[in-house]
Amino acid sequence: MGGLKTFLLTLALLLPAQWMTASPALALAERPSDMTPVFAACLGRYSAQVEDSWNAYSSDDTSQITRARFEGLLDAVRTVSDLPGSRILQIRLEAKWAQARLLSIARFDRDPRMQRRAQAQARLALRPCEALLL
Repeated sequence: MGGLKTFLLTLALLLPAQWMTASPALALAERPSDMTPVFAACLGRYSAQVEDSWNAYSSDDTSQITRARFEGLLDAVRTVSDLPGSRILQIRLEAKWAQARLLSIARFDRDPRMQRRAQAQARLALRPCEALLL
């Protein structure tokens, strides 16, 4: 039972993260000039990072600044986007949930290997967002 439980947890950990990482790219394939889904997903992921630092009673100024930058970028492109506000919010919340789940596993899982994997996956999920700001 332990092996199956570990497998299912690993599967649950990796699939949503891959799906959330891929969803903005899929949206961009439909309309390359619309960055709204990408900015919404990045804003959601950084919102989870900020909340995680609050829950850990630490100050992560870098994540707060980055989150504010993506909020400004999203506000700038939202008015010209064809996406309705409800879809933008959905993308943002799904990305936030996926990142929060990874951070929760990284912090609270009893298996150190799962903690390391989740932490690595959480960092990996932020890379496309970081690349946009370089």
